[in-house]
Amino acid sequence: MKWHHVGMYVQSIETSRAFYEEMFDFKAADSFQFLGEQIVFLKRGEALLELIEGKQNLSGMHMCFEVEDIEEWIERLRQRGLSPVEGPFRLDCGWKVVFYEGPDGEVIELLAK
Repeated sequence: MKWHHVGMYVQSIETSRAFYEEMFDFKAADSFQFLGEQIVFLKRGEALLELIEGKQNLSGMHMCFEVEDIEEWIERLRQRGLSPVEGPFRLDCGWKVVFYEGPDGEVIELLAK
């Protein structure tokens, strides 16, 4: 078994799509309607993110992207107008993490080992 994608309900497909394309360099991979909901898949490397416009699902989930150089990402996102909501922090295991907020309040974690 291998991981396929993370899906998340959003208020606006266009707002969320633009955010993940601009901030994290995702690209649109596919879009379609299913059971009355607009769905867009975004892709960056092997990572797939499914945006579903319609119902609001406040599950409290977060997503985490592992990055090579977290300081480079912090600066890249700062230049694009996005500031951390928490961190960066160094964990006891040696990992470094920083947290951002997406357009629908979703938590986006970046992690460097």
